[in-house]
Amino acid sequence: MRKGFTLMELIVVVIIIGILAMIGLPQFFKVAERGRAAEGVGALGTLRNAQLRYALTNSSNQTTSAMSDLDVDVSNLKYFTTITLHPVTDPQSSASSVADILRSGGYTLSIAGNGNITCTAGGTIACPPVGQQ
Repeated sequence: MRKGFTLMELIVVVIIIGILAMIGLPQFFKVAERGRAAEGVGALGTLRNAQLRYALTNSSNQTTSAMSDLDVDVSNLKYFTTITLHPVTDPQSSASSVADILRSGGYTLSIAGNGNITCTAGGTIACPPVGQQ
C-alpha cells in the first residue's frame, strides 16, 4: 500500500488550479471594480440631486461649482478622490454634466442633469459598465 502522492499527480493538480485561476481572476477583478464604481455612481446621484435642489432654490436656475453651496457631504469616499461640480443654466439637460468624479488612478464618471452617467477612461483602470441613476 502506497502512502502520499506521486510527483506527476501533484503537477497535474497544480496545473488544474493554475488554469482555474487564469479563468476566474479576471472575472473577480471586473466584479470588484463594478462594486467600487457603485460608490462613485451613488455619490454622483447624490450630487446631481443636490445640484438640482440648488438650481430650484437659486433665483438664476443655475447649478453651482462650490461644494459648500450644496446641502450634502460626499467627502468620505474611499475609491474616488476628486469631485468637480459644473455650473450650468439648464440642469435638466442631457448635454451638460452637472458633476464629475475621478477614481484614484483611473477613470472619470460624469452625470448629466437627466441622470445619464458616462465613464471616460483616463488611467490604468478600465471603465466599468455604468448606467442611469
